[in-house]
Amino acid sequence: MILDFPGGVRPLSRTKLGKSNIEYISACSAVCIKADEGAKTVAAIGSRVLRGSLIGESGGTPVYASVAGVFRGIMELEDNRYFVVMNSGEDGEEAVYSPESRAITELNCADICESARRLSVVETRSGAPLWKMLENANGKFRRLVIDCTETDASGAINYRLCIEQAKALVGGAKLLLQATGALKCVFAAEHYRNAALESILKYANDEKLFAIAQLDEKYPYGDRAIMEALYLTTLDKNETAFDRGIFIVSPETAVALYNSMAQGMPMLDRYITVCGDEIAQGKNLCVPRGITLHDISVICGGIKKGGRLIENSLLSGKLASGALSDCTRTLIAAKKQTKARTECISCGKCADACPIRLMPLNVLAGDIDDLRDNCIYCGACEFICPSGIPLLKLIKKRCNAEAEQ
Repeated sequence: MILDFPGGVRPLSRTKLGKSNIEYISACSAVCIKADEGAKTVAAIGSRVLRGSLIGESGGTPVYASVAGVFRGIMELEDNRYFVVMNSGEDGEEAVYSPESRAITELNCADICESARRLSVVETRSGAPLWKMLENANGKFRRLVIDCTETDASGAINYRLCIEQAKALVGGAKLLLQATGALKCVFAAEHYRNAALESILKYANDEKLFAIAQLDEKYPYGDRAIMEALYLTTLDKNETAFDRGIFIVSPETAVALYNSMAQGMPMLDRYITVCGDEIAQGKNLCVPRGITLHDISVICGGIKKGGRLIENSLLSGKLASGALSDCTRTLIAAKKQTKARTECISCGKCADACPIRLMPLNVLAGDIDDLRDNCIYCGACEFICPSGIPLLKLIKKRCNAEAEQ
């Protein structure tokens, strides 16, 4: 059975990168890893560091150099703070880490939580440290969901991870089951991703622990959409899937947790799809964490004139800048597109597409209370509008203006 959720939009076309293997990139000119306000350095500024060297701490989480080079400390770049390492052509990893020697069944929530913290594992749907999500999690969750859906129809990285890293994916799922106390893990993917689902089932063959959910080919998927599709449950205002006992993570997070614990190395890499009409070569990539967007562009042959990199989905149109963030899974090179704008025809398509069941057209009349409190800025309304009205832009502008008053 194909599961669905209210609202959302259907893609105009599917990705062309589903058959492209992940390409592993170890070298880049520099990495910029996000630092919080209280972040501190551990390595000496100006010192040479190896890939895997401890360079600092941010929010209680260790930060490691994802490339070998010269540590430049914490720097302000484009209104953000980053740990910066400039690659000087060196190579190697510090061999100071030991693989986890205990069996999964011997580990408890605290053990796995501490390993996730020490190894700096990130939950890549949100960009949050995994250990902070797992703190005191044991027994609080009834289900674990691995969200294998793509953020946009042009992305394919989750699909490739399911195929190329299926063993690690299921191993990570077992660790997360042990940590959360959940009784079952559900792998959720678009229904046409048969090869991915079959690959997972080779290792997730215990029906008591694992299940497969085939979802409709619609966007945007997020906690709310997954809860409605899988459990016919609507989250209340300010409520999360966690509040309902559902622990949702990306496949990359499960893979990173398993591989980091198995190898004893921190999470040093990120998996992404780079695609779109304005990039010379679309690719599925494994790149050093914090790689700059300039280096990504070079790896893919460059962005065409007028092209811009959009994070995760064309629907939201959020521009990427600086360095790859911990919650970016797809980078789409596209030109700025504008539709010819006409008057609203009250067709209601924006309301039908809204996954939160709002009335986006209300922004035209200045009625933004419900939009301000509940809009998730997914962009589905603007995408579907036949009149070319920039609904998302208007909602953001008017909500922000009211917030500043």
